Amino acid sequence: MCIRDRQRSTQEIETETDALFLKYIDEERERMVKEDPSFRRIPKFYSKANANESVLNFKLRQEARTRFLHHKTTEILDKEDLEKLWFLLKEHVSAPKDGKERVNYDAFLTVASKLPPKCRQFFTASTFIKFDRDDYGRIDIVAFFHSVVRKVNLFQTRIQISLYDSIGNGYLREKDLENYIFELIPTFAQLQNLEDNFYPFYVITAVRKFFFFLDPKRTGKIYIKDMITSPILAELYELRQERVSPEELKANWFSSQSAMRVYEKYLKLDIDHNGLLRKAELSRYSWGLTEVFIDRIYEEYQTFEGEMDYKTFLDFVLAMENKKTPQSLQYFWRVLDVYGKGAIDTFIINMFFRQVVMKLEMKDKPGYNVEDVKDEIFDMAKPANGMAITFQDLLNCGVGDIIVSMLIDARAFYEYDPVSYTHLTLPTIYSV
Repeated sequence: MCIRDRQRSTQEIETETDALFLKYIDEERERMVKEDPSFRRIPKFYSKANANESVLNFKLRQEARTRFLHHKTTEILDKEDLEKLWFLLKEHVSAPKDGKERVNYDAFLTVASKLPPKCRQFFTASTFIKFDRDDYGRIDIVAFFHSVVRKVNLFQTRIQISLYDSIGNGYLREKDLENYIFELIPTFAQLQNLEDNFYPFYVITAVRKFFFFLDPKRTGKIYIKDMITSPILAELYELRQERVSPEELKANWFSSQSAMRVYEKYLKLDIDHNGLLRKAELSRYSWGLTEVFIDRIYEEYQTFEGEMDYKTFLDFVLAMENKKTPQSLQYFWRVLDVYGKGAIDTFIINMFFRQVVMKLEMKDKPGYNVEDVKDEIFDMAKPANGMAITFQDLLNCGVGDIIVSMLIDARAFYEYDPVSYTHLTLPTIYSV
């Protein structure tokens, strides 16, 4: 058998494999129809996962999936294919000669006929009509080519990420994503200076952003389809570029500068150097954070014997630095919804804002009336139920981030207040 297989071409072996696969599928379908005739009209679309799958079966499925993904990589257009595609598009620019690089549908099909079969998927009628056409029925070849490149990159990225899906269910667990990012680091131009001993902390920092925004319900998994369409992945891949401005690197969570900034802040807050943060240590993150807010953070989010680890701190930082996002508002909502009723009323607003007033009075800024602020918050939130504010109200009002800041952070409230904003200069963080 081995000798015969070596004499046959790879294409012949693959053709035989496909034929056998289809044969087994048909046999299985017939078996199912015999068991239940309804399967002839409605195919089975769900199979319960086998909880007792043997190690051998798991390894076999994993190997088959890996081979399938590697086979799919052969369908990706390489640099040579893209260069040929662009050359043919330029060569078949359609009349009239008005200086515009455009092709009509006939030229579009002609280009497709001169390309390898794997390129044909981009040259369908449905693809052509998605682009704006001029009076001559032509589409812009630059726009079309950029679209092809984007799709090729997306397909390539999906296959690359799928190789880290150790279970094969279309999602990455935390460990899977850590492995993926760890192996990306040496390939990114902007991470070449990252020291080896910082790798583990960088990986944790990068992974937390994905899970904070793409797994807000804390299921412990991120679906690949959500990951590849997320701007978070695009932000990470910006680090592949050779030239990135200092301003862009500073704003990019995944840059080594940003990761080091967050890690160094954590180390400075950790006064007793035990690798964890007590409430008193976290309160030094910003002078304006109130005691009740810090207490609620430690009540709602994972701690270790009452102290916060680096991963939980990263979630806290992501929430503080991205207050406008739904995920951050959800993070703070758990803190504000003290009684878990799905709404915050005047009592809860009073409870939180009293400590904001106390903080301001400590800075010699008295005169704030809790009742006035409570009314202002309700006016801003525009709750559907006038007696209480729900999370949906916080999302819909468009100023949920300001409302949250007013209730948890005296400094943020003071800066929001238009009357007194110009009279006080306050530090962002204690000297640590």
